[in-house]
Amino acid sequence: MSDAFLPYYNRELAALRGLAGEFAEANPKVAGRLRLTADAVDDPHVARLLEGVSFLAARAQQRLDDEFPELTDALLGSLYPHYLAPVPSAAIVQFACQPDLRVTAVVPAGTALKTDPVQGVPCRFRTAYDTTLWPVEIESARLGGMPLAAPVHPDAQGARSVLRIVLRTSDPEASFAELGVDRLRCFLRGAFDQSLPLYELLCGHVVGVALADGPNDVAPTLLPPDTIKPVGFAPEEALYPWPARSFSGFRLLTEYFSLPEKFLFVDLCGLDARTLIHERNRLEIFVYLDRAAPDLERRLQPDCLALGCTPMVNLFAQPCEPVPLTHQRTEYPVAADNRRPKAFEIWSVERVRELRGDGSSRPWRPFYRHPAVEQAEEEPSGFYAVIRRQTPGTVTGTDVFLAPFDPALSVDRPADTVLSVDALCTNRDLPAELPFGGGQPRLHLAEGVSAVRGVACLTAPTPSLRAPLREHHSWRLVSHLSLGHLSIIGGPAAADSLREVLRLYDLRDTVETRA
Repeated sequence: MSDAFLPYYNRELAALRGLAGEFAEANPKVAGRLRLTADAVDDPHVARLLEGVSFLAARAQQRLDDEFPELTDALLGSLYPHYLAPVPSAAIVQFACQPDLRVTAVVPAGTALKTDPVQGVPCRFRTAYDTTLWPVEIESARLGGMPLAAPVHPDAQGARSVLRIVLRTSDPEASFAELGVDRLRCFLRGAFDQSLPLYELLCGHVVGVALADGPNDVAPTLLPPDTIKPVGFAPEEALYPWPARSFSGFRLLTEYFSLPEKFLFVDLCGLDARTLIHERNRLEIFVYLDRAAPDLERRLQPDCLALGCTPMVNLFAQPCEPVPLTHQRTEYPVAADNRRPKAFEIWSVERVRELRGDGSSRPWRPFYRHPAVEQAEEEPSGFYAVIRRQTPGTVTGTDVFLAPFDPALSVDRPADTVLSVDALCTNRDLPAELPFGGGQPRLHLAEGVSAVRGVACLTAPTPSLRAPLREHHSWRLVSHLSLGHLSIIGGPAAADSLREVLRLYDLRDTVETRA
């Protein structure tokens, strides 16, 4: 039972006791038989009766107060469906490739990973980025100031510091020319006081890049500043599937506040300008920066860059329990697994089909959808709306209900009709119970990739986050709708609106995120 219900109950009970006192003063003979006085109820059975009526009246009153949030929830579900969905747990993982690998190997986005069981259920994740594996290791990364220990770069005369990255092949017998490395994706690992300043330098203060044998190389391969590119902002690099009708900027806000490390990736491009002719097993990359960072020079660890990394998110496809369409209710609960409700939470409903006893099946379509979004190959048998409510009891999370609509108002549907529901699910709060550190949590590829030797978790899985349902949702809706209007007007009102939207997506609401 929600804590919000208690004030309703207390108000109704106080009102009934007050009315009972007035009744006792007005009707003393009847009140005597009920053992009612102006100050107390002496009969325990009558007292229990008043408490039971108060409970029922409180539920009715709370339901009446909830009617308006149901309207705003429906609008939010149509305009901003992502906001009602839970934000699943996520983390950064690193794939280690076989050292004798001689060709590139790609672990595609969406690759499934599983952990050891938590409360008897393994947590299931999937990767977000296409991850190219090379048998290459970063030996060290160091930031140095003036005088620069680096090859001469004519376009980097204004450089004030240089980041020196030393690469070597995993197999000493292999050369970079043999591998033909053209691009490396680096994750900026470590504490935020190290990774964030380094990210700022690499994405905003690069004036040139050189590939060389060492700082005294007289014939380095020179590359432009845009050799280093930020990662994580493109639609194909999204952490979550995103509805087309939702602004992609809200996706970036959701991802940033849930897993900021997702954006601490950079691509080193154009390396094949040197690697294709580099017959050695060691190569150095010099990144020239127009800003000095003496504090970062002292703090930067040699292992601040990691290869073979990608974000992973606790999302997976799951067939739900069959939903009997009895035509006796307006909403039908949808469960991913009735036996283990604490282990699964529905993130989104992906597909609904109607199955009949004669073996026929027809699709159902979302009621709130844009006609141009989806061209149905089959004529839908019906429509449905998705309703999300707080899970009652001690289970944290939300429950999903389907509200079916039949535009034809047909009354001849068979009684044995069942709805088959496919959904994207999370493991609720189970990822927060995974151990971290000392090789934990242990991750396993659901389908083996021969080039992968192992998988390591570099960051602790984040806790699942949820917007407080039915709490000030009308103001949240107004904040979203006003952003587009006020951003056109400009001025202080637009800035305040943007701050409000940032607060909406800061579900952690910590000192660090508010800073």
